[in-house]
Amino acid sequence: MTTLKERFTIRASSSRLEKGLIAIPQRYNDHFPRERGPIQIVFDDERDAKPLTFHPFDRVVKESRIFGLGHWFSNRGVREGDQISITLEDPNRRVYRIALDRYVREREEQRARVKLHAAKTDSEAEQGVDALSRMTKKGPRALAHDELARIAQESARRPRPKIDPGPAERHEGVPAAIRVLLRELHGGKCQLCSFTFEKRNGEPYFEVHHLDPEIGHHPTNLLVLCPNCHAQFEHATVTEFRWVANWLVGVTINGRRLGIRQPLVHDPVKRTLLTLVILVLAARVKRLVARHDR
Repeated sequence: MTTLKERFTIRASSSRLEKGLIAIPQRYNDHFPRERGPIQIVFDDERDAKPLTFHPFDRVVKESRIFGLGHWFSNRGVREGDQISITLEDPNRRVYRIALDRYVREREEQRARVKLHAAKTDSEAEQGVDALSRMTKKGPRALAHDELARIAQESARRPRPKIDPGPAERHEGVPAAIRVLLRELHGGKCQLCSFTFEKRNGEPYFEVHHLDPEIGHHPTNLLVLCPNCHAQFEHATVTEFRWVANWLVGVTINGRRLGIRQPLVHDPVKRTLLTLVILVLAARVKRLVARHDR
């Protein structure tokens, strides 16, 4: 049977960061030695302890202090206001854990992200999205938006192995994690016509199209399509590809101009256009005021 270890948090202050120390409030005095000397500190999610110098409660400064943390502050990029957790690992042996909550959270999220992208099936990927969604406190669609944007920014467009699609569903060998993220972002709806239908298992049906068959599963190279639109991309006359950065936002199919929903690019574009409109209006108002003052 495991028992929960006592833990408390403090906020990093600029004065303590400069001095390379952590100040322990008076209310936690009982958890620390009464005399000056070494204590054992385990950092973040590490296992090995390191000796640091502890100064017990001082009535002048009204706090206890742990010294020798400058190197850790620097390595972790600890900033003023960061939350630092101190866990009583084994007070009798003077063993404590000091963790930067932001760093530990980022490490946990990264492990969950690696597990998500290693998923072999949609079911595993869904569990990964679920876990990452809870950690980041984002809804599945918001998470899918941010993850696909991150993947697009951080990964390169590479050649992919050719895989013959199976007869049931056409995903063209797209990794389960990318497939599930695309489904969450677009709700399984075609980016061209918004059509989908519910499969017997309750999931929306969609197919994944690679814009360039030679390039891999980079998000900018993928479209979520219904079977009809997918067939058009592969067999109709498709011309006039319109791009924003590397994202396809419009095409002409058999002479008909069509727009493509791209949440990952349209949101920032709309914000930019709105900003321009506001600036133009502000300039006009300024000119009108100037004329009136004359």
